[in-house]
Amino acid sequence: MESEILSFVNPATGAKFGEVKMASPDSVQNAVQEMRRSFPLWSRKSVRERIRILRKLQTLLIDKREEITTVLNQDCGKSRQDGLIELFVTVDMLAQYRAQAPKWLKKKRVSSGLYLFKQCFVEYRPYGVVAVIAPWNYPLVLTLPPVLAALLAGNTVVLKPSEVTAATGVLIERLLQAIPELAPFVRVVHGDGKVGAALTQAKPDYIFVTGSTPTGKKILQTASEHLIPVALELGGKDAMLVLEDANLEAAARWGVWGAFFNTGQTCMAVERVYVVESK
Repeated sequence: MESEILSFVNPATGAKFGEVKMASPDSVQNAVQEMRRSFPLWSRKSVRERIRILRKLQTLLIDKREEITTVLNQDCGKSRQDGLIELFVTVDMLAQYRAQAPKWLKKKRVSSGLYLFKQCFVEYRPYGVVAVIAPWNYPLVLTLPPVLAALLAGNTVVLKPSEVTAATGVLIERLLQAIPELAPFVRVVHGDGKVGAALTQAKPDYIFVTGSTPTGKKILQTASEHLIPVALELGGKDAMLVLEDANLEAAARWGVWGAFFNTGQTCMAVERVYVVESK
């Protein structure tokens, strides 16, 4: 059976600038199984060791900033400046994760309640294989942080980037594979909703989804059949409130920015404005 192809198309110009083969259901299943076999080795590494390895990725992201912003510009149609902002936020989040991971993942003593002669602790343990299904509107900053958080916590990862920004997904795969100490513990499967469905059906140990509400419902339904825990960050639009004491000029300026930044393709973009009516 011939593989289906995902084309890279610049939405600002309509120009095609590349393509990638979509993953087959069997290759998705194999990726999950491979990460399950790799999980014991990665999870045995100390938090400090995982931090050291991911520090190399942080450095690589900065070194490759020209290539990354170029791909984001072509893949999303956004400006190089907006691409650079997305990269900076990604790097900053990784730096925060690395700095906080020892504290977040540290074994903690908690109250034993009425068990006066007992000691009680909370100890955090990784799930195993984490599936990350990522969106297209911010294909770097909404993709890498959940992947890196899962890795820092000791999980292995199978990532499904959005088919709409497949070029960024290919770039992320290349960056992850460029770190030899990290490459064996992450797999990227490219494709459309069929690939996302195959990844869910492959029974990962945890699923992290950023996407639309209809997609989230489908994934949650499938995951529930196997009692797979799921985190859903789904699309939606937020209202802007303009209260009586608001600076109207500033409210108008930032309201327009909130509605049209990233061409309005932001989960919290301003879609409605509620203004207090003066009496």
